[in-house]
Amino acid sequence: MASGLETLVVQTLNGLQFGFVLFLVASGLTVILGILDVLNLAHGELFAFGAYASVGIFGYVTGAIAAPVSGGIGTTIVFVIGILAAIVVTGLVLIPVGVVLESVFLRPIYERDQVYQLVLTFALLLIIIDVTKFVWGDVPIRTNSVYSGINQIPTSELLGITFPTYNVFAIVLGAVVVVGLFYFFARTKTGRIVRATAINREMATAIGVSTDRVFTLVFALGAFLAGIAGAVRVPPTAATLEMGTNPLVLSFVVIVIGGLGSLRGAFVGAVVVGVLRSWMISFYPPGEIAAPFAIMAVILLVKPEGLFGTWGETA
Repeated sequence: MASGLETLVVQTLNGLQFGFVLFLVASGLTVILGILDVLNLAHGELFAFGAYASVGIFGYVTGAIAAPVSGGIGTTIVFVIGILAAIVVTGLVLIPVGVVLESVFLRPIYERDQVYQLVLTFALLLIIIDVTKFVWGDVPIRTNSVYSGINQIPTSELLGITFPTYNVFAIVLGAVVVVGLFYFFARTKTGRIVRATAINREMATAIGVSTDRVFTLVFALGAFLAGIAGAVRVPPTAATLEMGTNPLVLSFVVIVIGGLGSLRGAFVGAVVVGVLRSWMISFYPPGEIAAPFAIMAVILLVKPEGLFGTWGETA
């Protein structure tokens, strides 16, 4: 019984960690979809690109500061500094990528049918995969391949339960980003302008808001969040060329569950999907793939608009 309870707690924490990562991906996707009305199929590959970039950045940072450190608490400090720097820098690196994608490729086709947008973003997906393969190759890479001080992720005791220290770190960091994102949209002038544009684009234009700048900002923000998500996802898992597909698909599930254009809905949906997926892995492995889609189907039957409203109500 105790073993079953311990497994439940550990898998719940694992699910929360994955849920926060999934929210970072889904929030960028839902912001882009809610404001630009663009279903960005390339968003998952920005996540994968961020994962690869973060490993390289992590190796560079730790290589610069690890020389005087050897083992013990020093290794842990180097690891924490390195991963924090990698997360921040990776997010910043993805911003100009998002700006270029929006201003060069997407802006000319906003007025066209959505089929053009789907085809274009799918083409961008393939291009990003090839760029990633050209830069890093097609072999999975891990943080321990660029920093020999990491042989395995350390563990901690939490209420008598052994749990990976990094997962706790990722949950705390994810919570900080979530709070910051909600604060940005609720309390800052720029965030309110973005919300106003989402609610009524014509009225925002009439009062002097530059929709082109807002659109570029939104896409850059989405890329920034995808980059952070990719950086948080490693080092526990390897960066691979295929890693963007699963978060993209699950992000669509999250958006449907939470409600189109709702950040609060994206957060609730991501946590539900993350925890449910983690439970299934331990208690009923065949349900790992099917369970999130089953929840989505039930939500669509009971409340087709999702758990929460649109940008105008809840963002």
